[in-house]
Amino acid sequence: MTAATFRWWAGCLMVPVLMALIGCGQGAQTTEQSKTPATDKGTVKKTDDHSDWWCAEHGIPEDECSMCSSKIAKACKAKGDWCEKHDRAKSQCFVCDPSLKEKFAAKYRAKYGKEPPPIENEK
Repeated sequence: MTAATFRWWAGCLMVPVLMALIGCGQGAQTTEQSKTPATDKGTVKKTDDHSDWWCAEHGIPEDECSMCSSKIAKACKAKGDWCEKHDRAKSQCFVCDPSLKEKFAAKYRAKYGKEPPPIENEK
């Protein structure tokens, strides 16, 4: 076997080896990339999902939450029930009137018979 023939065979054998190595690396990246969107999607869904009865983010029944619903906020503003300083209904402003927090917690206890979850976005 001549040196040229040896180099040709060596080159032919290196191509599949290199392709296998490159392919394995891409497969691992694809697997990692496919995990990321599912995690992000789950996180986004949690913060954007307003289908539950209780708004865990603000500690108020979802259908009353002026911080999540622009429609409810507009109705509250029209009635003069608005806290400009904290950008929410006055009747839901736990910052200005901390006793309101207990009012809404009582609604949760009446419905579920247990304490409400901690407020996620307490300002």
